[in-house]
Amino acid sequence: MIETVEHPVFTAKDFDRAHKKPGLSAIVRLKNEAEFAKAALESIAPFFDEIIIVFNDCTDRTPEIVAEFAECHANRVRAFHYVPQVVPIATKEHQRTPSHSPHSIVYYCNFALSKASYQICCKWDGDQIADPRGFQQITQYLRQLQPGSRDWWLSPWRMGYLWFTGINLWSARGQLFVHKVRPFAGWKHDIGFFPATRWITFKRYSLAEYLFVRGLVHRYAGCLFYHLKGVKKDRGINKYQLEQNPDSPIKDWVNLRWTNPELMTLDRLFACAPSARQMPRPEALGIYPSRDD
Repeated sequence: MIETVEHPVFTAKDFDRAHKKPGLSAIVRLKNEAEFAKAALESIAPFFDEIIIVFNDCTDRTPEIVAEFAECHANRVRAFHYVPQVVPIATKEHQRTPSHSPHSIVYYCNFALSKASYQICCKWDGDQIADPRGFQQITQYLRQLQPGSRDWWLSPWRMGYLWFTGINLWSARGQLFVHKVRPFAGWKHDIGFFPATRWITFKRYSLAEYLFVRGLVHRYAGCLFYHLKGVKKDRGINKYQLEQNPDSPIKDWVNLRWTNPELMTLDRLFACAPSARQMPRPEALGIYPSRDD
């Protein structure tokens, strides 16, 4: 079942650990992710006690995919249709929109985060496919930590941030490659497991939003997923709405670094990046080149 939210509200108390249960929540925000949303959601379904899904302003089959997934996993999925239109990131309108506005990407993300019922959260996207072996190892590690131990205190149960990376795949000429300049997603520590608390929320900066995890003990969990932004038909850039926002500060970056990047083979990445070597081949996870290359 999907809950329609026309007037989203939340309070600081909604983020407090005291009101959360021991366990893991995945926070998923979607907009026009029909290409890979089903695979992305199914890839993490075995590892979380709860999956929070919030979608906004979709014009493709994303709502239907969410509804089907929620029905199949009714005991662990809470899905929300966020009605207020969220302004696109990296635009002047984003810069003018205050964080407390329901139209802000920051407010939208914090609404999703406020719905978590468990003490550890993890942000996930609709174009990420988890490595099941890696995710099983890391979530099993978290669940087996002894409360009160040093490792427990330094983990996302209390004061730790367990961040991880993923491989930026690119589809070209009927094959899968890796973005050579930016082979990894998450290298800025922007994807990981973090404790639920009122002081760890999304904040605003000039281009978009970021998760405030300053003060936590950061530890690297490894390379745990494939990022399929470069496999999408639109290369994941339609969300920036560059045609409607020609003065976007990221337009030059998109044109120079993302639209037609230099590529390398996955084997080459495995040879030069030890952290990526344990990843299964994309085909083993049902990932194939786009037919529209």
